[in-house]
Amino acid sequence: MITVHHLNNSKSQRIVWLLEELGLDYRLEFYTREPTLAAPPGMRTVHPLGKAPIVEIDGRVMAESGAIVEYIVQRHGKGRLMPDPASDDYATYLEVLHYAEGSANTILLINMIVTMFGIDSPVVKGFRDSQLKLHLDYIDGLLGSGQYFVGGQFTAADLHITFNLQMAQASNLIEDRPRILGFLDRMTARPAYLRAIDKGGPFDLRSNRR
Repeated sequence: MITVHHLNNSKSQRIVWLLEELGLDYRLEFYTREPTLAAPPGMRTVHPLGKAPIVEIDGRVMAESGAIVEYIVQRHGKGRLMPDPASDDYATYLEVLHYAEGSANTILLINMIVTMFGIDSPVVKGFRDSQLKLHLDYIDGLLGSGQYFVGGQFTAADLHITFNLQMAQASNLIEDRPRILGFLDRMTARPAYLRAIDKGGPFDLRSNRR
């Protein structure tokens, strides 16, 4: 049995969705954000970082959503939600999977900090704006005219980057990007996604903004 330490409106929703896609057994331990939006101190009793997602799996405690997704898919996915490692698509799959928590997440966090704290520096805002355009253009180009990011099939990379694009949507950054909006519509209509929302609780990243 996999245990997901699940924080509301957080990246742990990815893990619940992944487990629903794979049909794996799991249980949820629920946590609620502090008024400051931070994770509650109780999560630090599970993992020193005290940040979602945290999972207990195969006798270990794991944090970091990219590592968790890759581990579950490789160890428990039975070949599902990933390309054949011998295929040309595998490198792209890994790149998109880790891009979501790397470069893409970084600029979205910068944007959130600039907005939340009212940072009015022209230099900071200029950097933020140029990098947002760079990354959203890159994502738009990766998606192209396809339904998914890798090899014409749904993979864990699509699942993983969906959270980033929902962050962008909550910040009103993608209204003029119909391909990305269409992708989000397809992802959030998946039966496993809807089951994950039903089990994990209401999910709205706009509530994480102050």
